[in-house]
Amino acid sequence: MEKRKLGYVALEKPIRHGWFREVVITRKVERYRYKAAIMEVYAKMQTYHWGKTKADAQEQWDEATRGFYIHRNLPTLSKRQFNKLSQKAQGLCTPFQFRHEKSHKLITRFYVRIPKGVYKIKFSRAYVTHSRIVDPEIESELDWIDSQLLKPGYYEAEQVLNRYHWDHKFDNYLRFKKENKQVKQTLRNLKHYSADQLIKEDVSWEIN
Repeated sequence: MEKRKLGYVALEKPIRHGWFREVVITRKVERYRYKAAIMEVYAKMQTYHWGKTKADAQEQWDEATRGFYIHRNLPTLSKRQFNKLSQKAQGLCTPFQFRHEKSHKLITRFYVRIPKGVYKIKFSRAYVTHSRIVDPEIESELDWIDSQLLKPGYYEAEQVLNRYHWDHKFDNYLRFKKENKQVKQTLRNLKHYSADQLIKEDVSWEIN
């Protein structure tokens, strides 16, 4: 939270940083009475994909297309995004379902139906215009917190939870269940210590 509050500072000179392949709204949108609904839907879209080169940006776009997140050059909307639209804007969307490639869950997304003349696809140069403000004291404290994860028990818990929570393959799931039992037992043992006792212990930099 404190790190986010620091914010950003504008650079005197923007730095070139790759390309965007993006959807942009054209002036023809002014011709339509439901312009407000079109702009409302557009504001909810992920309208660009970034890459170091034009080819990289195109590859990111193609990958999103294969994953059903882009249809006929228009990004689709998630159910959460759709629910935040007004009734008129929702009228420009059509639901469809597909199975996720990894989890195999049935996912609902929404095609966007706006006139072709209202938008176009283009590549544009990307720039870094701001730099994050860094507080050395906060960075030092975050490094100290990370070092605590190297203690016996903490390190194993962090590794198990980060490695397997996203993986739905059955063999990894079984391995996770087995290791998770060990982690839970370790966490139960740690409950017998107060926070002050844990903090005062020497940090072990050896990974068991």
